Amino acid sequence: MAGFCLKATRMLTGVRRVNYDKLDALLNITGLQGRDHLYAIDEAHEKFMAIYPTIFVKEKVVLPGIPEKRTTGVHSCYITDSKTREDFDSHNVKFYMDQVKGPQKLHSGSPEYIGKLQDLVKILKKIPIMRTQKEHESVYKMMKLISGISEQLSDAEMRELSFTVVTEYWKKGSPVDGSMGFYAVLKGSIRPQTKYYKKVVGGHFISATSSSTSIVIPTKLSWVLPPQPLLGVGSCFGTLVPLPGRLKYKTLIISTEEDCDFLKISSIDYLRIKAELAKREQLAKEELIHGSPYYKDWPMVFIFQLTVHLKWKKFPKGYVFMKGGEISEYIGFIKSGHCNAYRVIPALVKLPLGKMIKQMRHVLIGQLNPKESFGEMSILLQIPSMYTLKAATTVELGIIEASVILDLDPVIKMLFLQTVKPSFENISHDDLKLAYIKREIEKEWKQKKDTILNEALFFNGINPGFGKWVHEKPNLDKSQKKHSHGVAGRSMQKKTVIL
Repeated sequence: MAGFCLKATRMLTGVRRVNYDKLDALLNITGLQGRDHLYAIDEAHEKFMAIYPTIFVKEKVVLPGIPEKRTTGVHSCYITDSKTREDFDSHNVKFYMDQVKGPQKLHSGSPEYIGKLQDLVKILKKIPIMRTQKEHESVYKMMKLISGISEQLSDAEMRELSFTVVTEYWKKGSPVDGSMGFYAVLKGSIRPQTKYYKKVVGGHFISATSSSTSIVIPTKLSWVLPPQPLLGVGSCFGTLVPLPGRLKYKTLIISTEEDCDFLKISSIDYLRIKAELAKREQLAKEELIHGSPYYKDWPMVFIFQLTVHLKWKKFPKGYVFMKGGEISEYIGFIKSGHCNAYRVIPALVKLPLGKMIKQMRHVLIGQLNPKESFGEMSILLQIPSMYTLKAATTVELGIIEASVILDLDPVIKMLFLQTVKPSFENISHDDLKLAYIKREIEKEWKQKKDTILNEALFFNGINPGFGKWVHEKPNLDKSQKKHSHGVAGRSMQKKTVIL
């Protein structure tokens, strides 16, 4: 019995939820069977049996709790850092939300946000030409997180500017003029020294005080500004568009309250990149319209009048651009993706019980590919479309609204009517019937063939995809593939010799 106790001691010392005081009392019982005692005393045995069940602490059973009432939206179930054993045993869904939610967006002032800004300072200390592609990508991503930058710049502008931005270091108490660049505070704090400290793209100035415009208090000696608030990490000041001569000096001045690191976007770089992007976009619009077969012979003077009104738009798969029997709302020039055109015809449909009913069915009549267009004739002649156009893939279009087309010069309208032809105009009603019948025959034959094949496999005891009928393609390395191809080639040569 003592040997059993020692063995139990070794087994139980690493187990949780054990009352070690009771275990010690159990081991100190005298009169149990062991090396020195061949027989156990009845009193010691009864004492052992009474103490033994008490050495295990029974854990309290926690039943599933009633979930807390949500407040606003799905994200009201916030995960706290303090999670107890009872909380997890309660099967409360909110403690498992972090396993399915994506990474939370960084917010200004959080330790992660400040840490990333410090990493950005290290990257920006390198001159742009010495940065790696990965570092340029990191700069671009951080510019998207700074609200003062992302709210004014497009995604393309931020990506281009990420290759040119630099960092500037200013000591405590230095005045900084923001009239020729836009700055973001990466380290330290600043205090505005003028009425305004920032000018956004669009023209209006931003004041540092709580109200939209600061109140200037005149005195006998000078103009005194109200106290300006302190701006910290993540704040922005300056302007992307250079100020005119009369406002260039002493308009956007700040003072550093401590040693500061700034991200600087030069106004000259911004204007240059903005002009380059506008030029690229204009060229893309001209190539898209001029590349269409209906517009390849148009003079560039008229192409320019269309590109002014063309806007880019992206549509998901399955989006309906134009419905049959309705007038198109815009002219669409396909930049990327494919569109399927359908016509609706009445057809007899066989029900499972053999009854035939008449229903309307969509028949595929053609496809529109990149650099093709649609909607011109429907808008100019104000006639309903003869077909339904649906996106077969994700489609990016250049669109011109119908109201713009109807207000164009009469010469351009005449040019439209002379060059543009209706799409799928040569498809007759009989062709649609034949196409529908052919599709239904192929569909019926495929179903019949699959049924016969499945019955034959089932009759022979073959169950594809299960048991020994699972056939996985082996993942071979390049060397193994080369070796297998060489063996196959040699075997073919041997067979050829035998023949």
